[in-house]
Amino acid sequence: MEPITVAVTAFTAVKSGIKAGRELQDMVGELGQLWGGLDTARASHNQKRTKAMKNEFMSVEEEALKTFADKRKADEIEKELREFIIYTIGGNAWNELIDLRGKIRKERQEAAREAAKRLRRNQEIAAVVLTGVIGLGLLWSAVYYLVIK
Repeated sequence: MEPITVAVTAFTAVKSGIKAGRELQDMVGELGQLWGGLDTARASHNQKRTKAMKNEFMSVEEEALKTFADKRKADEIEKELREFIIYTIGGNAWNELIDLRGKIRKERQEAAREAAKRLRRNQEIAAVVLTGVIGLGLLWSAVYYLVIK
């Protein structure tokens, strides 16, 4: 399913929930899907296209217009969500939510960087150990054939 479709579906669920009197805290899953879809729609508009990502059945113009339309729709949905939150919870709620979202995103990016560093370090250690084992094996073979035999 396309990211903007996921976002629209989640936004519809959030609007219905708000109209039915549900608290935003009870709609965490829907809000997560909503923002995930919005972020992905915006990212697909801004990212460079690789050969694997190109749609062979769509012209460049069609693809550009589609990603532009998805980005505009994402902006409209976020604006409407902002208004819902401000009017139902209060003006500070939106700012707190955006700040918290940014903080969590930074924490996750930092955790991903740390995980990549650990993986790279473990790979380097494995390469050194493997090189050492191979070197010792070659040395033992040389000693065996030269001295023992």
